[in-house]
Amino acid sequence: MPEILDLYDRNGVRTGETMIRGTKVPAGRRVLIVSIVTLNSSGEILLTRRAEGKTYAGCWEITGGCVQSGETAAQGAVRELFEETGIQVTESELELRGTVSGADYIHAFYLVRKDVPVGEVHLLAGETDAAKWAKPSEYLEMAAVRKTIPLHISLLTERYPDLFKE
Repeated sequence: MPEILDLYDRNGVRTGETMIRGTKVPAGRRVLIVSIVTLNSSGEILLTRRAEGKTYAGCWEITGGCVQSGETAAQGAVRELFEETGIQVTESELELRGTVSGADYIHAFYLVRKDVPVGEVHLLAGETDAAKWAKPSEYLEMAAVRKTIPLHISLLTERYPDLFKE
């Protein structure tokens, strides 16, 4: 079953139009995507590794994805976190860390504080094949040797400066 995404105007207002995920976003429209940094009480962030066959296979990343039609950004973040990791949170546990707009997307960033043993993280078959907790400094080291998705480093350090301070 294809994923249906709402379309937004440049101001982030839903237009009432939809599209199927994976098709080209119409000119002048944007889709809504979310990223969620899960932080444990040891100051580590949860990373998952992209599965074989995916773009950037073998790279480590934080949780995220497209917001589906009818969802708010927070609802999409709660769903994505559960789908990709099995971690259940409520919208009230999410801390919005800002948004970025591009030519065809609006990207909302969230932080959630949760202690979950790595052995209890449920991976999404075909999407991820491993999970680990890492200090933000370790993530930066991984990024320096291209073990993370290149675009993500600047997005994360700008939206979570308190985690990635030197």
